[in-house]
Amino acid sequence: MTPLLLWAGLILIGALVFFATLVSYEAIERHTVKDADWVANQLDLMFIPIPPKRAFRILMLGPFILGILAFSAFWGNTFLGLISALGVIGVGFKLPRPFIEFLLKSRTRKLNMQLVDGLTLMANSLRSGLSLMQTLQIVVEEMPDPLSQEMNLVLSEQRIGVPVEKSFQNFAARMKTEDVEMFVTAVIVLRETGGNLAETFDTIVHTIRERLKLENKISAITAQGVWQGRILTMAPFVLMIVLNSIDSSHMQPLFTTLPGYILLAIMLTLIGVGALMIKKIVTIRI
Repeated sequence: MTPLLLWAGLILIGALVFFATLVSYEAIERHTVKDADWVANQLDLMFIPIPPKRAFRILMLGPFILGILAFSAFWGNTFLGLISALGVIGVGFKLPRPFIEFLLKSRTRKLNMQLVDGLTLMANSLRSGLSLMQTLQIVVEEMPDPLSQEMNLVLSEQRIGVPVEKSFQNFAARMKTEDVEMFVTAVIVLRETGGNLAETFDTIVHTIRERLKLENKISAITAQGVWQGRILTMAPFVLMIVLNSIDSSHMQPLFTTLPGYILLAIMLTLIGVGALMIKKIVTIRI
């Protein structure tokens, strides 16, 4: 590809994006300006501070940089490069929210796993005569992140004058899981009415363990279906790469002609529908 053709392609990408922005201004605003505050807040919950302005720059510039890289990857085919660039730009605007949600889900699951050991440690500390705040300090010192970070934040809020009940409610609002809500509710109720926190923590630990056993059993049962879905989804792309490397001349019409583009669109649509159907089948909520 000559430099003139490359610059023409880049200018065409810019023009298409400009007109797309005029047509769908609300969509662009929703995935940049509005998402910037959301991304900054969610990262702050994961103890990754980032200013909203910087998040906005990343959300705005990132997709276009990825689009240019995608266009450059198809150096010899301007039309396919433009289609790929526009597709990557669209995915780039959509990707941050699901990616942040995936990180939050992973962190929440990790904290739920740590909650069993943390509550056991707290129950033993309470039996030895320590106060609730002292047991939280032990959890901060002995347990890894993210449980240590969350308990340290509860202690920090309590030190600056926030009521203990409110600190635990903030913890439940940040994590938003049934296990954390059960733990926080038990602490608040027993502090108001009196009771044995150590025994209550033991009961919560037993409940969490039984739930984790059930989740692990379901994961083991559905693991075969999950991997079958992944293999069936990736197989057409791997086969395409292999055939292109063996005999590229027979594969070129797929990337250079209109019927080839139609077949690619049909292929991607059917793969996407099949992947979603398999995901629905193997996803079991408890």
